[in-house]
Amino acid sequence: MSDMTKISVSLEDSLYERVRDAAGSEGVSGWLAAAASARLRADALLAVTDEIARETGGPFTEQEIAEARQWLPSSSTAAR
Repeated sequence: MSDMTKISVSLEDSLYERVRDAAGSEGVSGWLAAAASARLRADALLAVTDEIARETGGPFTEQEIAEARQWLPSSSTAAR
């Protein structure tokens, strides 16, 4: 088993209720851990795309963005 750190998180009541409902049997802690992991991956991907844009004279053209979306059809992150 990996090391775990226990933390306290404050959420508005309505947000907590939505998270609790979405988490279901996974539990709020597991759901929040998965959400944090997904955010870190998204941030890393954006950092890579920023680096590529800098190295290739970006910003990306609309055509390049459309082509990238063909490879990442589930992406919901807006282009920067």
